[in-house]
Amino acid sequence: MTINAGLPVFKCEMCGSCCKMSPISILPHEAVVLESLADRINIRLEYIHGYMVYDALGGVNLALSYIMQLNNGQCPFLEGSKCRIHNIFKPYICRSFPYIPKHVKYHIDDVNKYIMASTDYGLSLACSVVRKHKEILEKYWAGNEESVDKILLHYFKDGYLAAVEGDNVRSLMLTLLSKLWRDGLVEIRQANYTAPVVNLYEYLRRFYPDLPSALGLDRIAYKVRAWLKAY
Repeated sequence: MTINAGLPVFKCEMCGSCCKMSPISILPHEAVVLESLADRINIRLEYIHGYMVYDALGGVNLALSYIMQLNNGQCPFLEGSKCRIHNIFKPYICRSFPYIPKHVKYHIDDVNKYIMASTDYGLSLACSVVRKHKEILEKYWAGNEESVDKILLHYFKDGYLAAVEGDNVRSLMLTLLSKLWRDGLVEIRQANYTAPVVNLYEYLRRFYPDLPSALGLDRIAYKVRAWLKAY
């Protein structure tokens, strides 16, 4: 079966319903950026910590992810059916929706002192566009498991690539943390829920000052400055 023969292309209807479905899982650096943007426009954000590991040398938990809570049943940045920061900064999970992680599993190798993560993705039927295309997508999926990436690249290229980029960023931060572990600068253990919590991105910046640039935050800062002038 030819991949593009009759296969539709996903087009967001901008209904805003995905911004009201559930709390939003974000990476550590995304929490920092969103907090900064919220301060600029007087929005109050609430987070709970996602997955954490404990640094026995520093005596702190390192938050590897965060969960941004909804405000009155919707994302705090939603205004009507539009995202107020759509053209400034959107977390990877928002950019990739409805191609979303079903779960993220972290693996801690105590012997080799390495941390990695694996993510299981799927298309969310909570999206009305995906529901509309469900039957034809299932037809393409059946017996074509080896072509799933090609199907997704045709159906939802931008979202699929955003998910890949998000996984790569997560892997980068875990790789940097793993190097600190092997260098003896941290000692990773399972989370200690009596210890204070530090944002992993902020923690890594102490050792890797070029990390913001590696994550493209300099480009985001430029957008923010232009946005604030027009706001």
